[in-house]
Amino acid sequence: MNNEFEEARASNGEDYDMTRDIVTALNSMVDSCIPQQDLSECCIYKVPNLLRNVKPEAYTPQLISIGPLHHGDAKLEIMKREKLICFREFKENKLSDERIMDLVNIIRNKEKNIRQYYSKNFNEIGSRDFIEMILLDAVFIIEFIKESNDVDGPKNLEPWMMCDIKEDLKLLENQLPFFIIEEIYDEVNRARQEIPSIPFLSLAAFHFGKIAFSEVVITDPKVKGSRHFTDLLRNLMLDGVIERSFTCHTVKLKYSAVMLRKAGVRFRVAKEKCMVNIRFEKGVLEIPRVEVDYSFERFVRNIMALEQCYKPNEAYICNYIRFMDNLINSAEDVDLLVRKGIILHWPGDNAELSNMFNKLNENIGDNSSTCYDDICRQMNGHYEHRWNHMKANLRHVYFPTVWRGTGTVAAAILLVLTLIQTITSVKSVF
Repeated sequence: MNNEFEEARASNGEDYDMTRDIVTALNSMVDSCIPQQDLSECCIYKVPNLLRNVKPEAYTPQLISIGPLHHGDAKLEIMKREKLICFREFKENKLSDERIMDLVNIIRNKEKNIRQYYSKNFNEIGSRDFIEMILLDAVFIIEFIKESNDVDGPKNLEPWMMCDIKEDLKLLENQLPFFIIEEIYDEVNRARQEIPSIPFLSLAAFHFGKIAFSEVVITDPKVKGSRHFTDLLRNLMLDGVIERSFTCHTVKLKYSAVMLRKAGVRFRVAKEKCMVNIRFEKGVLEIPRVEVDYSFERFVRNIMALEQCYKPNEAYICNYIRFMDNLINSAEDVDLLVRKGIILHWPGDNAELSNMFNKLNENIGDNSSTCYDDICRQMNGHYEHRWNHMKANLRHVYFPTVWRGTGTVAAAILLVLTLIQTITSVKSVF
């Protein structure tokens, strides 16, 4: 039997060698593709091209680079000098070289953990340059946030820079792991003997969220577990969220705000602050007020990108935007929501805002889990019920205001009285 096998292999020697070469090449390629880091810790991502291509500038820092994803970008090198000036002032404030060495060692000991937060390996950035970058960026962030909360603001930055830097610090690609900033912040406070000091979490929440220092911010598990600034901002947005079940069976809202109003749906501002807490009960749609300013689109796009990459099964903000996109199809829909106080609209016109909501939802996967299926199903059913259209038409035509309603009732009474009088007259004749 062995002799037959040897003879067959000898007669097909070239085929056997080629097969072996293919297997060897495949094994080599597979070995080279072994992940070089633990992706379970990853939470800072390069925005996928499918999202980036819709509006690239929404995800790209305009003034300052933080972390490795945009490190070395020539357009952002202007801020390297500002970072060094900030570091010099930071060092001169009761920090010796020994204390700076302690900070370097903190980063050095956590370098592997820090790198694992990013979706890219950055092997081209050596350990020395990586530690230096993290230290400079972390110190700049700490000093910028601390001084921004003071009346005078940062001393070494021109006023026009403040807004741009603040917006750049919100971007998903422009993040440092929150834990390393906190460790450096706490170590500096110990060195300067600034105990007790405001926790960095509360300082950042106040700076970005414009909310007062409160026990909710300090103790809320979701906020406390924030992994970077973009994640912190999302958690602040979802503070007080009504937990909803997510399903994979997408039910799309078929009808816009104006169409729903014609079917008798009433729109009301919800008292809750969490923007995703939408309710539909007894023909009334309650939506929390949302303020739309010039930075809204850029900010929301980065939160949505974070959810798509990091929390696709808890994509509250993506689901909210999808719902609003289906609710808003035209400037008339926006006008209705503005008049009802649901949208507080600052820049541009209603047509522009309608287009913005429609663009926000572009390339956001419809096959991801959804949390408004029950509401969409009820609203679709409400619109498709003929009796609701009849009642709405009666209300809009004959009872749109108190005066019109009073006139309608008076006319109806007069008609009834006239009819009674006519019947009485006819009876008297006979």
